[in-house]
Amino acid sequence: MITRGIAGLVLMFALVACGGSGKSETPPSGTPAGTPTSAAVPAAKDGQNYQACVDGVCEVMIRTKAVINLKGAKFTATVADGTLKLTDSKGYISLSRSGSDVSRSGGGSAGGVAGGLAAVSWSDQDGPLHIATLTYAEGDAVIVSFTTK
Repeated sequence: MITRGIAGLVLMFALVACGGSGKSETPPSGTPAGTPTSAAVPAAKDGQNYQACVDGVCEVMIRTKAVINLKGAKFTATVADGTLKLTDSKGYISLSRSGSDVSRSGGGSAGGVAGGLAAVSWSDQDGPLHIATLTYAEGDAVIVSFTTK
């Protein structure tokens, strides 16, 4: 009987010793085991305040859909799969990590510019020059800087 008690105590100490530090091995709540945590999304200078773009200069985060007014030029911005598409009555501009897809009608012009993940400039006849630079693109969120000259 004493032998069983001693064997039980030895077994109990062995189990406690194998437990290590006693800290839980389970990941934080809501994170499946084996899933790496994603890096934090960077902050845009103007956040999601699209009114900051009215003067033609801003850096905003766009998630899924927004309306952007750049010095009187109104664009509907949509984001999907890390791609930003700016649409107005004359056509669209699309920017993504892999580059830009530009299509303008109505006599306007568009072309690529350097900087960021992707950048593009465009203007319409007798209109201002708009420059959009994509600095972050992931899923349904992008950070884009606009400059209008």
